[in-house]
Amino acid sequence: MSEAFVIDVVVIALLGATIYFAFRLDRRLQGMRSVQTEIAGVIRELNVAAARAEAGIQGLKSAAESSGQDLEERIKHAQGIGDELAILMKASERAGRQIDPLRAQAIPALKSHSRPALDALRARSAIG
Repeated sequence: MSEAFVIDVVVIALLGATIYFAFRLDRRLQGMRSVQTEIAGVIRELNVAAARAEAGIQGLKSAAESSGQDLEERIKHAQGIGDELAILMKASERAGRQIDPLRAQAIPALKSHSRPALDALRARSAIG
């Protein structure tokens, strides 16, 4: 065996190993390309989902703002009505305090059906 033959066998063995590893590398690269294509599709779907979510958030924000404004208007209206009721309650309490003495005088007069007592009561209420 000559040196050239040994070198040729070694070169052939190394070329065979190179071809084998190149073949394996090619398969892995094909697998990565298919995964890359799938990942690109997933990324597109995520972008679409993110756009929908953003549109939904904007819709929720506008709905919350309009609901908040409506609620604020209702609260102001309710506060106004509450203030009016408070004023009416105070006025009715004052009227009740003014009527109580007259009522205390009118009940005995009505029970006795005394005409002079009713006339006196009317005279007092006209003055007061």
